[in-house]
Amino acid sequence: MNLKEEHLLDVASRAKEMLEREGLDALVASSAENVYYLSGQPSMFMYTFRMTEAAFAIVFRDPGRKSILLMSEFEASGLPDRIPGFDILTYPQWIDLDDPFGMRRDLFRGERPAAPGPDAALSALAEALGASGLAAGAAVAAELGGMRGGTRALLADRLPQLRWAEAAPLFTRLRARKTGFEIAQLRESCAISEEAIGAAVQAVAAGVTAAELAAAFRIAVTRRRFGFSERFTTISVGPQFAPASVYAPHRAAPGDIIKFDVGADVQGYGADIARTFSLGEPGDAAKRAYAALRPGHDRMLELAGPGVPMDAVFAEGMEVIRRSGLPDYNRGHLGHSIGLALATEEAPFFSAADTTVLEPGMVVCIETPYYGYGVGAVMIEDMLLITGNGNERLNKLTRDLVVL
Repeated sequence: MNLKEEHLLDVASRAKEMLEREGLDALVASSAENVYYLSGQPSMFMYTFRMTEAAFAIVFRDPGRKSILLMSEFEASGLPDRIPGFDILTYPQWIDLDDPFGMRRDLFRGERPAAPGPDAALSALAEALGASGLAAGAAVAAELGGMRGGTRALLADRLPQLRWAEAAPLFTRLRARKTGFEIAQLRESCAISEEAIGAAVQAVAAGVTAAELAAAFRIAVTRRRFGFSERFTTISVGPQFAPASVYAPHRAAPGDIIKFDVGADVQGYGADIARTFSLGEPGDAAKRAYAALRPGHDRMLELAGPGVPMDAVFAEGMEVIRRSGLPDYNRGHLGHSIGLALATEEAPFFSAADTTVLEPGMVVCIETPYYGYGVGAVMIEDMLLITGNGNERLNKLTRDLVVL
């Protein structure tokens, strides 16, 4: 059994245990990340084309019942012959498939929809749940908050015998603790991201733009084996600190602060790390900000370990930063879980409101950003694997403010 198969079996086992504890009979994933998380099979239509509810994964509480992966027949044609613990169901799409050599006898024959749409997928989901043997009154957790109103209405109409619950808290708890497969992807992503930062920094010189540094980062990432892609590149040069899909034209000048907040994608998992540089000697405001952030950041790294509540780590970090020179420093959170989320930041968070207790196997980011008008972005962000007796910092680059 390979690492990914172990991952799928571990996720399914923990999901069934959670359903048992919560008194739920089934768990339905409908987002790109959670379908991939449960089944190990990413939907390109959901990830690349941003099509909602184009695939579903269903896990049942009953240990004797196999899970279901529901995909369009076109996508399903590329699935492996065997997915441990899963049955594969398909629905028709607008794309026709031919079988001239009789390799498949179960292909859909009939009218094709003219364009992408959720109706066929939702009908197939309702049919699969209806045929699953769930008793009247069975409770099903689904990603209701992320579903379109029409989807929720259709399921309620087609399956009035089922009771529906929100699945988001379950997925947060499930995904917070990583499997060996997930840790391997995140470790690789962190290494690639740091290597690419090092390559992009070589391009820093007077006159360089954030767009040019982002291009250098992307090129460095794709040079790695398998041609991994960047997950996100939030790079700032000089006083312009706001994130932007189109970079500002500002060209680096002596004294400018340059911030990399970046991550590479490895099999759907992405790092989220940040480092700050200065083109020549930085100004006093930037030095003061960094001198306050660094001890607070280091203190949080010391505290993060098994049995420690995330809100306690946040409170200590904020107190040290304010005491060290930024008395008005104010943040909603100072870090988060990390994994599959396309937005990189996953719950739980290092915040005043999150009492989640850290446990071995969690991978988290600790970040201490500062954004100052006329200064720019100053930031440190590290990825940590929580271990049995503390944490392993996955980053290798120095946390110093590096003067170039």
